[in-house]
Amino acid sequence: MGGPVDARAENAWLRSYPFWDAYFAIVLVATIVAIVVDGGAPVAIVLLLLITASYVVWGHKAVRARVAPIKEGWWHVAATLVLFTAADLIAPQSAVALSALIPMTFMALRAARAVAVLVAMFAGPAIQLMAEYGSHPLLITVAIVVGVSANSLLGIFIDRLSRQNTERARLIQELDRTREELAEVSKEAGILAERERLAGDIHDTLAQGFASILMLLQAAEDGHDPHVARAARTAKENLAETRALIAALAPPALEGASLEEALGRLARGFELPVEMTVTGDVDVPRPVEEALVRAAQEGLANVRKHARARTVRLELAQVPGSAVRMSISDDGRGFDPSAVRDGYGLRAMRNRVARLGGTVQVTGCPGAGTTVAVELPCSG
Repeated sequence: MGGPVDARAENAWLRSYPFWDAYFAIVLVATIVAIVVDGGAPVAIVLLLLITASYVVWGHKAVRARVAPIKEGWWHVAATLVLFTAADLIAPQSAVALSALIPMTFMALRAARAVAVLVAMFAGPAIQLMAEYGSHPLLITVAIVVGVSANSLLGIFIDRLSRQNTERARLIQELDRTREELAEVSKEAGILAERERLAGDIHDTLAQGFASILMLLQAAEDGHDPHVARAARTAKENLAETRALIAALAPPALEGASLEEALGRLARGFELPVEMTVTGDVDVPRPVEEALVRAAQEGLANVRKHARARTVRLELAQVPGSAVRMSISDDGRGFDPSAVRDGYGLRAMRNRVARLGGTVQVTGCPGAGTTVAVELPCSG
């Protein structure tokens, strides 16, 4: 099957044989009772108990293996064949145990190999009948052929049922995985829709309001009133913050553009000079492109809010091992990342990147600027 086994699929597989242990135990007890009633053969009983011990050690795991055969199945079947043949030659009543040993063999091995073991199991009772009753060899042969054929049909049915149970467990695992992926996609779509709605609302209210206030204040600056100048400066700063918030909330600017073009658009629209370099032929899936653009938006927003930088450097490169790396560095005041908790924007960036199997690293020190590096697998 390959891959880790989902717990729910494993439980579904184990439910395929809910009463098998009880059935096996009942048949072995019934066989021992039949031997005791017929006069008892302690050695045969001991041999049957050894079969039970073999089942506890190896057989229990073998009949529940999701893919057969496993090494424990071979060990158990081999031990069972030797012990049962000896028990049957000592006490013919041991043949009652075949009603449990035959289906167990087909559960532990593939059908063709199980039929071969079945023939070997019937050899003991056949030899015992010929030795005790002197039956005609042809009759014994016919009895063996009929018995083997009937039990082989039963075994093939059991083998097919086992394969169906394996396939059902795999389908349950895939269904659960698909359901989780759909839930994640639906959640992400809801988040993006809400972000887009918020961006539109902010643009239609706060941004336009700040723009109007700024226009009025700029018109009133002719009087050289310092309070008006301060108010105009504050309105301008808040308008810039509002536009940055709209840019962060809006969908990534990837429609009709490559990743390099979208990042270039962000760099050109930033207030500070941004030196952008691209190394290698970066080719990644759309989810990875969107995550990188979002990370660039958030990284530039953090530079605007906190860095007090003069220049910014944005680097995008394909790295060995099928991954892509983007870094945003500034020459601002910097800080010690180990001494400061992540803000909301950086936490959101880490979560978005982590969902795609990537990592985010923040490095820097006071007075020496800050670098945010994002690395994502190209497989997305």
